[in-house]
Amino acid sequence: MKSNKTTTAIAIMTLFFMSMGIGAVTPALADIAKAFPNIPFTTIALVTTLPSLFIIPATIVSGALLGTKVSYRMMTLMSMVLFTVFGIAPYFFRDFTAILVARAGFGIAMGLASPIANALIFKLIDGPKVPGMMGLGTVIMNVGGIVMQMVAGILCAINWALTFFVFLFGALAFFIVLIWLPEPPKEEQMQGGEKVKMPLGVYGLSAVFGLLMMLMYPLLLNMSTIIVDGNLGNAAAAGAVLSLWTVGGMAAGAVFGTIVKILKKLVIPVSLVVAVLGLIVVIYAKTLLILTVGAVIIGIAFSLVMPAFMMDVGAMVPPAATAKAISAVMVAINVGGFISTFYIGALIQVTGNTDVRFHITISMVCYFVIAVLLGVYKLKGPAKTVPPPAA
Repeated sequence: MKSNKTTTAIAIMTLFFMSMGIGAVTPALADIAKAFPNIPFTTIALVTTLPSLFIIPATIVSGALLGTKVSYRMMTLMSMVLFTVFGIAPYFFRDFTAILVARAGFGIAMGLASPIANALIFKLIDGPKVPGMMGLGTVIMNVGGIVMQMVAGILCAINWALTFFVFLFGALAFFIVLIWLPEPPKEEQMQGGEKVKMPLGVYGLSAVFGLLMMLMYPLLLNMSTIIVDGNLGNAAAAGAVLSLWTVGGMAAGAVFGTIVKILKKLVIPVSLVVAVLGLIVVIYAKTLLILTVGAVIIGIAFSLVMPAFMMDVGAMVPPAATAKAISAVMVAINVGGFISTFYIGALIQVTGNTDVRFHITISMVCYFVIAVLLGVYKLKGPAKTVPPPAA
């Protein structure tokens, strides 16, 4: 079937939908722990966290090969096959080591797919429409996370092993990509006889985003602690608050294109200031309602920051290096998430303070400092934030 602008957009959005698959089995962790009573829960948790470790090298490989050694369509189709096969594989295993091996393979699949959706927007979508598509991608990404966790929860209620059939979504994505995703025009890797070099700014912005992710994890990992220990509600309330965080993110994604037109190159600094305000609300919240308002504000801010970083990085490089630049950001995101637990442990060891709200206060101060520094950098730097129209 011949692709057009609509079907191309659907194919790209399908990849955003799949990008939240890493957290799909989280609702089944308690049931998996019951099925393996002799294994510590910290080891059981690797079912969710181990893929993140393998995403990192696979993302680097994908960014280096995309559009040069391997076509976008081939890499996408291959990643969806691996996503489906390794995603479902644990259903057939009753040995926990085998399950972890399958989850590692699943992480590789996620890593290979990681830079593709954002890179395709830069290559297949006209420049003025890029911010809107980036925002829509954020919306679809959040929808994918909600849908897959809901389906996984329903399957888990029947049997914990059935949870892994949620990754059949990968088979659907495979056929959508096969039918509707066109191959972007091939870009030359050599310019003037020299290999395209990655600007230091790409690595700098990627590192900043990884830092922002790391600083946000004290809140994400301890939301239930804040609510339960503060007598604001129970674990279910914590889940509801995090769900509304996602809803806030969806709302922000829907208006991202408009926000870019208004704030232009100051999208990231202003969004970080909004995140600071949300963190202040969370720190001082005395009721569940106020805490929820803070979480929604942070969700809105973070869902503006993420696509804005992608746009800035994409605008720094020529088309031939887009995938590699995007992969640098995706690697930073996963590294930030992976080292967050070590950061929290180090923070406790250095300060001796185990109060979750204190850790969030540290994050709030760091976010404000980063917002100011990026604001100064943006005001002094070039105005270009949106890539030129696709060829």
